[in-house]
Amino acid sequence: MTKQRTKSNKSLWVLLGGALLLRLVLALVTDGYPYDMSCFVAWGDKLAAEGPAAFYSDGYFADYPPGYLWVLGLVGAIRAALHIAYESKWTYFLLALVPSLCDCGLAWLVYRAAKRSSRGVKEHTALVLTAFTAFNPLMLFDTGVWKQIDGAFALPLVLCFVLLEQRRYLPAAVLYGVALAIKPQALLFGPVLAVCYLAAITLEKDRLRAFGRCFGGAALALLPPLLTGLPFFGVVQLIPKLIDKYTGTMSGYPYATINAFNWLAALGGNWKGQADPALFGISWQQLGCLNILLVTAGLAYFAVRSVRGGWFSPLLLAAYYGIGIFTLAHCMHERYMVPGVLLTLLAAAHWNDIRLYAAGVGLSLTGFINLATVYSLTGTNDEWLTSATSSTVAVLTGLGETVCFVLLIFAVWDITRHGHTLALPETKSETAPPVPAPQPKWTRREVGALLALTAATAVLSFSYLGSRTAPQDPLDATGTALSESVTLDGSAVSLWVYPGISFGGSMTVTDANGSTVFEKELNYGTCFSWTANNVQLAAGTQLTVMVENAQLFELAFRDANGRLVPVTGGGALFDEQTAVPDTISQLNSMYFDEIYHGRTGYEQLHKMPVYETTHPPLGKDLIMVGIALFGMTAFGWRFAGTLFGVLLMPLAWCFVRRLTRKPWAAATAGVLLALDFMRFSQSRLATIDIYGTYFILLGAYCMVWYCQRVLTDGVNRALLPMALGGVAFGLGCAAKWTGIYAGAGLAVLYLGVLYARWQQKRPGFRAEFRTAAVGGVLFYVLLPLCLYIGSYLPYWWRNPAFSLSDWWQCQVSMFSYHATLKATHPFESRWYTWLLGLRPVWYYRNGYLPYGMKASIAGMAGPVIWLVGLAALLGLLWHQVSGRGSRQGAGVLILYGTQLIPWMLVTRCTFLYHYFPSSMFCLAALALVLARMKHADWAKKIAAGLCVVALVLFVLYYPALSGLPIPAWWADALNVLPSFGFY
Repeated sequence: MTKQRTKSNKSLWVLLGGALLLRLVLALVTDGYPYDMSCFVAWGDKLAAEGPAAFYSDGYFADYPPGYLWVLGLVGAIRAALHIAYESKWTYFLLALVPSLCDCGLAWLVYRAAKRSSRGVKEHTALVLTAFTAFNPLMLFDTGVWKQIDGAFALPLVLCFVLLEQRRYLPAAVLYGVALAIKPQALLFGPVLAVCYLAAITLEKDRLRAFGRCFGGAALALLPPLLTGLPFFGVVQLIPKLIDKYTGTMSGYPYATINAFNWLAALGGNWKGQADPALFGISWQQLGCLNILLVTAGLAYFAVRSVRGGWFSPLLLAAYYGIGIFTLAHCMHERYMVPGVLLTLLAAAHWNDIRLYAAGVGLSLTGFINLATVYSLTGTNDEWLTSATSSTVAVLTGLGETVCFVLLIFAVWDITRHGHTLALPETKSETAPPVPAPQPKWTRREVGALLALTAATAVLSFSYLGSRTAPQDPLDATGTALSESVTLDGSAVSLWVYPGISFGGSMTVTDANGSTVFEKELNYGTCFSWTANNVQLAAGTQLTVMVENAQLFELAFRDANGRLVPVTGGGALFDEQTAVPDTISQLNSMYFDEIYHGRTGYEQLHKMPVYETTHPPLGKDLIMVGIALFGMTAFGWRFAGTLFGVLLMPLAWCFVRRLTRKPWAAATAGVLLALDFMRFSQSRLATIDIYGTYFILLGAYCMVWYCQRVLTDGVNRALLPMALGGVAFGLGCAAKWTGIYAGAGLAVLYLGVLYARWQQKRPGFRAEFRTAAVGGVLFYVLLPLCLYIGSYLPYWWRNPAFSLSDWWQCQVSMFSYHATLKATHPFESRWYTWLLGLRPVWYYRNGYLPYGMKASIAGMAGPVIWLVGLAALLGLLWHQVSGRGSRQGAGVLILYGTQLIPWMLVTRCTFLYHYFPSSMFCLAALALVLARMKHADWAKKIAAGLCVVALVLFVLYYPALSGLPIPAWWADALNVLPSFGFY
C-alpha cells in the first residue's frame, strides 16, 4: 500500500510539474492577448512607480478592482528592477507565473476531491481526472497563451465551494471575498453562496448560530475587497469608490454577448446591442434577464430538493449556476465560463459521475474553441467576428456549449432529486497484449480489390487533369529586350498570350506607325497561363512585338468567329500555333500556387534561378520529374502530385489494415479516401502539400509497424521499419516543414513503445535500449538530415559552388519568411474552422465561359472523412480521458494532435489544406472506431453506408473539385454554407 501511495504521489507531482512547465513554455513562445497584456503591464508599472493612492487617477482606464493589482504591481517592480522590457518574453513569463501556479492548485483540488469522495473513486480514476484538469485545453490557452488571470481568480472561488461542501462556512466566506477582490465576476456566484448559507440554517439544529454565521460570513466576504482597496481609495472614499468600480465594470459592455459562444451567440446575438430585438419582439436584455430568472429558479429548486433528500452539494449547485448564467444570460464575455468549467470537473470528482465529467470535458473543448477564435482574430479585419466563417463558428460552438449545459442539467437533476450517479470507469485503460496479435494474411481477393481500387482511383484522378500539349519554345528575353515582326493575314479581335518565366517584365505590341496596340505586364502571376485580350486589327496590319526581361512562349490572334488568324513572320512567338488551345481553362493554364511551385519545377529542370524558395525543394523536385517526362504542360506539371495522390489511397489502406487488423476496415478507408474531396483537388494541383501528406502517412505506417515489431520480436529485429520510418520522416521534412510536426508524434510513439517493451520484462532490454538510442539518432536525425540536404541537389546542378553555407542561408531565409509573413488572403482560415471544413480555398474560376455557365475549383473538406472522422476522434478522446482508451486510439490521437496543435500557435495566414495531413488520422480514427464496434455486422453496414454517402457527395461536387463547367443553378446550389463562396 505504501509503495502504491508513493507511486501515486510521484504520478501526481509529475502531472502537476508537467502542467506548470507547459504553461510557462507557452507563455514564453506566444504573445498574449494584446489588449489584456497592455493593460496588465501598464497597471503594474503605474502601481510600482506611483503607489496605490495615485493609481485610479481621473481619466485613467483600469476596470479591475484592487485585489490582483498587488500582484501586477509586484511584476512591475520586478521588471523595473531587472530592466525587463515590455516586449521581452520574460514579461510574459512573469505575468503567467501566478495564474499557472493557481491552475496547478486547481488540478490538485480535483485530485483531493476525488480521493476524499464517498463514492469510491479509484486511484487511477482520480489521476485521470487530475490529468485532464491539469492539461485542460481551455486553461492551458487561457493562462499560457492568452495570459489572463482567470486561474488566480478561480482558485479562491472554487476553494470557497470546496469548503462549503465541508460545511466550513466562515473560511469559505473569506475566500469568496478574495475572489471578489480579484474580479467582479465573483458576484455571479452570489446567489449560490446565499443558497448555501440559507441551507445551513435549515440543516443545523442551532438556528440562531446559523443566522449569526450568515451575517458573519457576509462581513468576512467584504473584508478582502475592503482591505485590498483601502490603500487605493482611503477610508473616506473606500466604499463609494468600490461600489462605483464594481458597478461600472459589470455594466461596461451593454451587448447580448461579448464574444461568448453560448446560447445567445447561437441565436446570432454576438456583439448585438442589448436593446436590439432578439426573439418575439423582446430585446436581448429582456431575454437575458428572463433566462437569469429561470436559471435562478432552477437553483432554488435544486437546492430545496437536495436539502430534503440529503444530497445538498454546493459544488454541484455552483457548477450548474455558473454554466447556466454563462449559457443563457446577456453581457457574457468568453472567459466567464472558466470557473463554471472547473467547478463542473470538481463536482465530477466529488460525485464520481461520468455525466458531469462529460459535461466538463465538452465545456472545456467549446471554451477552448471560443478563446482560440477570439484570440486569433484580434487585430484582423474580422476582429468583431462578423464574417460568415466566424459567425458560423460562433453559432456552432454556442450550440455545442448549450448541449453540454443540457447534459449538466440532466446530471444535476438526477443527483439532487434522487442522489443517483453514473460512476466513472474504475478499470485502468485497456492494455495491449504483451505480444500483439499477428497481422492477417493477404488474400488474392484482397490484393485484387486493392489493385482494382488503385486503378479506379488513378482513372478518376488523371481524367480531366490537364492538356498534354502546350508551347515549349519561348522567345527568351530574360535580362534583355527582343522583338519580332508579324503581319496579320486576316482581321483579329482577340490576342491570346502565353507567357513563361518573368521576374518583372513586359510585352508591347505596336503597329507600323509606332502606336501602341497592346501592352501587358509580365510578372510572377502571368507565367504559363493563357489570357485573352481584346484588340481590333485589320487584315494586313504589320505589328512589332517587343518583349523585355521575360519569356514569351506563344501568341495567337483570333477573329470574330474564334478561329485562329494566320500570320506571316513572328518567329518564336508564332511557331507553335498547333499548340494553341481552343478554349482557355485550367486544363492549359496554371492556377493558384502552381505559379510558384510548378514554375520552380521548370526552373530547376532548366537550371534557371529559382523563384520559390519559401519551402524545401523536394516537392518541386518531384514536380520537375513530371515536367521532364511530359513537357511543360498542364499534365506534366501536375503529373507527379496526382500520382502521389493516387498512391496515398493504397498507403491509407495498408495503414488502417496494420492498425486495426481488419481488411474490411482497410477497404473502407481506401474507398473513402479515393472519394475524398481534399485528396482529389489537392493532388491535381501542382503544389507541394500532397508530398508532405504522403510521407507523413508513410512515416506513421512505418512507426506503427515498428511498434508492433518491437513488442513482438524486440528492437533488434525491428531495424527495417525503423530505417524506413526515418527515410519517410526525412522525405516529409524535405517536402514541407509540416513534416517536422509529424516528428513529434513519431518521437512520442518511439519512446512509448520502448517503455512498453521494458514493461514486458524481457531479458536483454539494456541491449535493446542501446539499439533504440543509436537507431533513433541514426535513422531519425542523421539520415533525415542527409535526405533533406540531398533535396537541394538541383541547386548544386545549377551552381556547383552551392555550399553548405548557402544551404544554411536558405533555411534562415525560409524561417524568416514564415515568421514575419503578414500577408492576408480572402480565403484564409484559422485552424478551428478546418475541423468542420467551414472555409474552402477557392483555387480557380474560369472567366471564359458563356453566360449561364460556371466553373471553379475549390479545396474542400471531404464531409465523410472530416466530419465523421472528427466525431470518431472525439469518441477516441473521450475514451482516453475517461480511462477506457486503447493504445491504438492513443497512437492515432497523438499522430493527429502533433499535426494540428502546432497550427494553433501559428499567427500567419493559413488555409484549409494545411489540415490535409491531419485528416489522414481522422480517417484512421473513423476506421478504428468501426473496427472496434461490438457488432461487426452493424459496423460493416455503417461502413458501406458511409461509402455510398461519399460517392453521392463526390458526384455532386465533382464540378467544384475539377473545374468542370456546369449550369449556374447547380454551381450556386453547391455553396451550402455562407462561408463557402467558391463560385
